Amino acid sequence: MSARSTYPAWIYDGSDIPDPLGHGERAVRFLRLLKHPASTAPGRAFQIFPWQERIVRRIYGPRHPDGSRVVKTVLLLVPRGNRKTSLAAALALLHTIGPERVPAGQVIFAACDREQAGIGFREAANIIRADRRLVAATRIYDAHNSAKKIVLKSEDVTLCAISSDGGAQHGRTPAFTLVDELHAWRGRDLWEALKSGTAKVQDSLTIIATTAGRGAESVAAEQFDYARRVALGEIDNPAFLPILFAPEEGDDWQDEAVWQKVNPGLRHGFPSLDGLRTLAKEAEGRPADAYAFQQFNLNVWMANSRDPLFDLDTYDARCFDDDLADLEALPCWLGVDMALSGDLAAVVAAWKHPDGQITIKPTFFVPGDDLKARADRDG
Repeated sequence: MSARSTYPAWIYDGSDIPDPLGHGERAVRFLRLLKHPASTAPGRAFQIFPWQERIVRRIYGPRHPDGSRVVKTVLLLVPRGNRKTSLAAALALLHTIGPERVPAGQVIFAACDREQAGIGFREAANIIRADRRLVAATRIYDAHNSAKKIVLKSEDVTLCAISSDGGAQHGRTPAFTLVDELHAWRGRDLWEALKSGTAKVQDSLTIIATTAGRGAESVAAEQFDYARRVALGEIDNPAFLPILFAPEEGDDWQDEAVWQKVNPGLRHGFPSLDGLRTLAKEAEGRPADAYAFQQFNLNVWMANSRDPLFDLDTYDARCFDDDLADLEALPCWLGVDMALSGDLAAVVAAWKHPDGQITIKPTFFVPGDDLKARADRDG
């Protein structure tokens, strides 16, 4: 790892995580008391793996002198298949029925759409249904096309599932907010409503659990950039905890050692290593699939097109001095800009070589019929 790394090495280095009041230990013990219907552990016990335990302790252990939690916002960037939904659901329950609950408090599970929000909600509901004591202590509302919520009857704590494609959510004051797959959210309305709501609650906590996204013009991109700067030490903000499982500059996306580094669950059998090998093999020579693999399975934040025709690294490595006669037998793609808005017209030809490299020949011109008009207009 480079000296300026965003990788969360503290998860594996055995370093001390302060827990002066025992809140980190308390949270871990609560999670271990839960049951999960799909668990293979004895008694269907909820499985919390070492890397997840370190995360939980790092969120809930460190405290200010007044006892309040140091961490207020977490960005957990982890690839698909690493069971972040199960962990997120368990943490939501920690604040709904567990020792972090606040009487009459609001717990929010927020996602990009109702279907995605329902996935996390069902995970939490199934954890409750796996334990008859929890079933007796709660009321679960999950009828089709109705509001999804879990209520702790004795203290009126409510867990609600909401989505960014729904109506306005102003007026909520969540003590805990789980933001699921922020990269897929449309617009800023729900994000801003939830952030303003958490500011009204003492010791509120927001956890953003997401895979990498694309582009730079979104809430997710803004949060990722901020998290990177905190992780690099460019911003000093102990209240913001960046946990970024992503490759570093120069890492080869086809190197299985990189897969192991950015997929913390792989050493415990998830996601499927054979499945990753299959996806990577199929992505060879197919730029769109290669970029999807890097984004969703390796957490590479993509800045380019969602469905690129050519791999940009291949383009950058190409020489541009090929003779046109040598290109005649190669497949060619043409891009044409007719300059209808008054700018230059362009015809760009791209030839693809058998080794995957690309030759580009651009031609820019002003149509003759428009030349005099341009001269008169532009002087």
